[in-house]
Amino acid sequence: MKAKLFRIVRPASKLTVVTLIGVTLAGLLAFLALPAIAQAAPSSGTKCARDDVQCVINVGNQLITARLNALNTLSSRVTQQQQAGHITADAASALQADIATNQNGLKSLQSKLDAETSAQAARQDVKNIFWQFRIYAVVLPRDYQQLHFDIEEKLASKMAAAKATIEKAIASAPASKQAQLQSLYTDFKAQLVTAEAQFDTVQSTLPTLTPENYNQERTAYASNLAKVRSAEKTAHTALHQAASDLHQIAQLLKD
Repeated sequence: MKAKLFRIVRPASKLTVVTLIGVTLAGLLAFLALPAIAQAAPSSGTKCARDDVQCVINVGNQLITARLNALNTLSSRVTQQQQAGHITADAASALQADIATNQNGLKSLQSKLDAETSAQAARQDVKNIFWQFRIYAVVLPRDYQQLHFDIEEKLASKMAAAKATIEKAIASAPASKQAQLQSLYTDFKAQLVTAEAQFDTVQSTLPTLTPENYNQERTAYASNLAKVRSAEKTAHTALHQAASDLHQIAQLLKD
């Protein structure tokens, strides 16, 4: 009876590890499917006469509409990743709140712009589209970076939570495979440690990427942006390697 029970339990452990592989790969594919962070601001391509108020207003409206559309695209991406289970509800809520803040700010500025009666005032409103919001220079790169980070963090959390299951599956494997399995599992844990160490850097540095800092402290801003991107690249590489280790473990357990 004990032998029979062992044969039933062991495949279940293997199945759990294989299921985890699917979750891991889904998370990595979600990361890779996101658009490139760098996005160029579109140009209106229109030059207005010095006192042509309506022309300036029209140009400003085009610029605002483009930014609202880009923010809507980001909002849809966040919703998709949450519904797919790749980010937490709290992470999605924080991103959607930032998106809404920028959308509302732009809409408020648009209302002000549309009511202007002088070209000088309208031009100042158009300038503020860039100076106050920095949607393409700051907000979109930062928030897509945050979305990348949220996916990585959720993925790492799932992988870390599965350690006990993986250990049980390895313990029940044949002695001839133990050394190879243990080596892969050791590297798997090390890669998670590497990724998680980078998360602290990302969490502490992302909040410094603001329009104000971009405008006033450009050198420090550029340094912090490079720090975030480097940390996420390291974390991303580590998670890929951890997924590779996990895949090899599952293959050995299936054989």
